[in-house]
Amino acid sequence: MRATSRPPAAMAYAFYDADGLKILHNKDDALVDRFDYILRELPMIPYTLSLIDADGNERFHLERKTPPPFQTHAFQLSFDDEVVDFFEDKARFSLPNLSFIYREKKYDIVGFVRNREFFIEEDELKLMSMTASPIAGGKEYAVAIYEDALPLAVYFAAVIIMDICFHNY
Repeated sequence: MRATSRPPAAMAYAFYDADGLKILHNKDDALVDRFDYILRELPMIPYTLSLIDADGNERFHLERKTPPPFQTHAFQLSFDDEVVDFFEDKARFSLPNLSFIYREKKYDIVGFVRNREFFIEEDELKLMSMTASPIAGGKEYAVAIYEDALPLAVYFAAVIIMDICFHNY
C-alpha cells in the first residue's frame, strides 16, 4: 500500500498487487470532502474513507468514530454486511495498542513503532505483517498475509488504520 499526501492537504491510499497493478484506492471525492489530512490527527473529528476497485465498486468503507472518553482511536470497518470495530486497547501497555473484534474474536495489532513494523496476531499466531518505508510524499507499506483467517478488507483496513495512527513516526 502507498499512503501519500496530495494537495490541498489530503491523503491518497492505494493498494497494489505483487506485479504493481493497482487493485484498490480511495475515492477522490472522499479525499477532498471528508478525509482531510490535517483533521485526521484530531481524534474527535469523525470521517469516512471508501476504498474502490478498478471497476469503481466500493469494496469497503472505514469510518473514524468519535471515541468514548479516555480513548483516542476508534474505527469501524463495514463490508459485505459485516462490521469490525477497531479500538485502542487500554489493557495493553505497548505501542501500538490497537485491537479489533471480528466475529466475536479479539485480534491484536502489535509491533515496533520506531521500526515501522507491525503484525496482526491471534493468540500469538502472526496472521499478517506490514512494514513501512518512507517514500517521497508519504510511506509505502509492504504487506504479507500468512493466514487467510480474516477477510481481505480487514487486513487492508488494518494497514490504513496503522498509517493514520502512526504516519508521522
